[in-house]
Amino acid sequence: MIKKILTLYGSVFVILLLLNFFLPRLMPGGPIEYLDGQDSGPMLTEAQKASMIEYYNLDASLGEQFIDYLGGLLHLEFGYSFSYKEPVTDIVLNHLPYTLWIVGISTTLSLILGILFGLWSGWFHFKRGDRRFMLTMMAVGALPEFLVGMILLLVFAVYMGFLPMSGASEPFLSSDSWWTVIADYAQHAALPIITLTIVSISSTYLLVRNETIQVISSPFIEFAKMKGIKRNRLVYRHILKNALLPIFTLMMIRIGTLFTGAIFVETLFSYPGIGKLLKEAVLSRDYPLMHGLFFVFSAIILLFNALADFLYPKLDPRVKGGNKNE
Repeated sequence: MIKKILTLYGSVFVILLLLNFFLPRLMPGGPIEYLDGQDSGPMLTEAQKASMIEYYNLDASLGEQFIDYLGGLLHLEFGYSFSYKEPVTDIVLNHLPYTLWIVGISTTLSLILGILFGLWSGWFHFKRGDRRFMLTMMAVGALPEFLVGMILLLVFAVYMGFLPMSGASEPFLSSDSWWTVIADYAQHAALPIITLTIVSISSTYLLVRNETIQVISSPFIEFAKMKGIKRNRLVYRHILKNALLPIFTLMMIRIGTLFTGAIFVETLFSYPGIGKLLKEAVLSRDYPLMHGLFFVFSAIILLFNALADFLYPKLDPRVKGGNKNE
């Protein structure tokens, strides 16, 4: 089982590493054209262009660049960013905590709220209130991240002025109190976190609702009701326990999709995570920075999917038994 998972995800990872090198070079334009003013930036003389091409090794053949790329991967070094003039690894490590912060909090909130709403909706399924609530959750789940974020931005930042519009902190905040600094970071992260939570909560809700309906229709739940077992005990000891395994798998997958959704959310709120950084790297044709960011996104998504494939059979004996029979 472990060998099969490692082989599958290892093969996918190798393919992604190849795409990581070739796709940026298939884009129209290049880093020198960007710096020369095709997209933006100052005008460069021919001598300056030639100097930059030589400095960034862009005059080398595609094969030589690919060998340098593979050599850097072995040491997790992606070179220097064309636009930031700093090592790519340092840039990514400086921006990664912001994305981990909003993705981690939004994943936790969406799971908690999705489980609670799903349990309630499944217990009172097919009633008028449940149908309306389910349709509302399905409609909200179909909305794209940038639309939800735009609505929240207009309501809470523009009209109400309750939360900051952009950034991760006040640039000129001076305070000796840690609570003031933490509160400032929390306020700036609130809208990105709420946006990611809203767009991801419906999948957890629908899964828990369906699992709850299936479990409460089973004979052992009917027998437990006849014995007079209280509703809370039924929900938490029987229904929730049976729904936790699918929730675990969904959580692993949702973390990966939230990282991709963070690209739109961070761009909208100018939040300095790796999602916004990737957008800037693509626009500036910054090959080394794109290599590093694509590598991080690919590694995170594959890691959580591999964990789901590896741990699920260990948590559910039925799946493990099925694999042995095969």
